[in-house]
Amino acid sequence: MPRNIAPLLLLGLSFSVHAADTPVVDVKPAGKEPTLRVGGLLQAQAEFGDRLDSRWDNGNDRFFLRRARINAQGRFLEEFEFRFEADAAGTLSSTTGLRLQLTDGYIDWKRYKAASVRVGQFKTPFGYEQLYPDPRLLTPERSLPSDRLTFSRQLGLQVGGELLDGRLSYAAGMFNGNGANNSGNDNDQFLYAARVAGILHRGTLAGKETKLSLGANGFTSHDRAVTVPPEFGFDSTPATPAVDNVFVGQRAGAGLDLQWQIWRFDVWVEALTVEFEPDNGLPASSFDGSGGYVQAGFFIVPSRLQAVLKYDTLDPSDEVEDDDQGTWTAGANLLFKNDDIKLQAHYLRSDVPGGETESKAILRMQVIF
Repeated sequence: MPRNIAPLLLLGLSFSVHAADTPVVDVKPAGKEPTLRVGGLLQAQAEFGDRLDSRWDNGNDRFFLRRARINAQGRFLEEFEFRFEADAAGTLSSTTGLRLQLTDGYIDWKRYKAASVRVGQFKTPFGYEQLYPDPRLLTPERSLPSDRLTFSRQLGLQVGGELLDGRLSYAAGMFNGNGANNSGNDNDQFLYAARVAGILHRGTLAGKETKLSLGANGFTSHDRAVTVPPEFGFDSTPATPAVDNVFVGQRAGAGLDLQWQIWRFDVWVEALTVEFEPDNGLPASSFDGSGGYVQAGFFIVPSRLQAVLKYDTLDPSDEVEDDDQGTWTAGANLLFKNDDIKLQAHYLRSDVPGGETESKAILRMQVIF
């Protein structure tokens, strides 16, 4: 036997003897066994035409990934649930060097259906279209007022639930208020937002299944350094030539929305308004930004081919003339397997500030897995 192999054999024999003497221990979770689901979303998109608004940084024709997400969600029998989701795309502006960033990351305690608690990063309860899941929207993009007057995901704490056998729901929370993936707060105050929604009617009308829902929401926030979209014209450093789009001051908003489903029709209406009071009085000491949309979808072929028509409008300031923008969206959705496999072809035509008209065509293939 070669001399260099003997020590290895003795070491293996020693390990086997000790392993045989050691009792086998099963490793299990500390709590009751959880359920876990892993999935994701891919949206491959092509665009042709003009810029339309500041969400796009140019009007170049291109192919890109609109969203490339992976998620995990689960439930423990102790009434705790969780969700984690990250996105490697997630922006309309041109990007090089795509990287994975958190979208959702929260824990739910659902001991009571009427009062569940959520903590982490998630969508704030302000704006129906903003809260509606991205892959299930009837149009490729949200309306401009929904995108500019709401807050999307924030870090915070929320209490919500359902009452009256699910006919009434509510959510109220407090958030840092200065954007997603930001562990700091711009001051020692929070953004407070709340929403209540109810089903006004559910049954049949003229022999057709129908459902009519109404929602209302509001928020208030005092901010010291929050980056906002450029449409509002905020500048916290007027001494410098560049506009920094940083808001410092008080803001409060409200919104109403209605959804009506009957037969093959699906109609949404939403109106939002926000009052801004910048501390430095720029661009005005106080002004209102407002907007809304009307959207209708109709299944030409049930559960397969859907036609969509939408009009939205945004007025960033009631103190400025000719700064409003209105956009028509018309298109079709081909559902191969509900929203899990969907092809969207939409055309957008917008009257942009300055009196010009711009247009864009969007093609998107979506897979949920």
